[in-house]
Amino acid sequence: MTITTRFKNSCRAAALVVMALPILVLPVLLLPLLLLPVLAGADSPGDADNAYLEQLQGEWDMSGTLGGKAVHYHASGERVLQGGFVRLHMIDTDPTSRYEADVFIGFDSQRHDFIAHWLDRFGAAGARVVATGKRNDTQLVMIFPYASGAFRDTFTLQPDSGWSLLLESQKPNGDWSTFASYTLARAH
Repeated sequence: MTITTRFKNSCRAAALVVMALPILVLPVLLLPLLLLPVLAGADSPGDADNAYLEQLQGEWDMSGTLGGKAVHYHASGERVLQGGFVRLHMIDTDPTSRYEADVFIGFDSQRHDFIAHWLDRFGAAGARVVATGKRNDTQLVMIFPYASGAFRDTFTLQPDSGWSLLLESQKPNGDWSTFASYTLARAH
């Protein structure tokens, strides 16, 4: 075999390898893209937990009792901070009271729990505590571990009628007592 023939055969072999390379490499490159929905967990608990929070969005009439006295708020829920939280904004409809609060609730998919920040007109002192909680079906229980005693906020989704929200304070002996109780119905 001459040097020229050997060179031509080497070139043909190299050309075949170059032409076959995309066929061999393409599946390796595409495999991670095909597995992405599986790896992301399309039906993960986080999806159901975020769907639960989605149902807080919209305009609400919020009525109930606070310390045994009747109260009425206008509430509005929306996704904020690029979807990381649902903010529930509440404002008292009584112009003499003017209680106002923003509650930020988000789901932590790494720890599989919820967190909440309750910010209101009483300022920074009451905003130092972050609540954590778990959801069980239609009920989300959040614990705010304040130094003066814990608060337990229970959000319950009522699929046909809206939400209920029960706020309880913990006594020094560990018992819980109702601080406030509300129902949220879609505003018309």
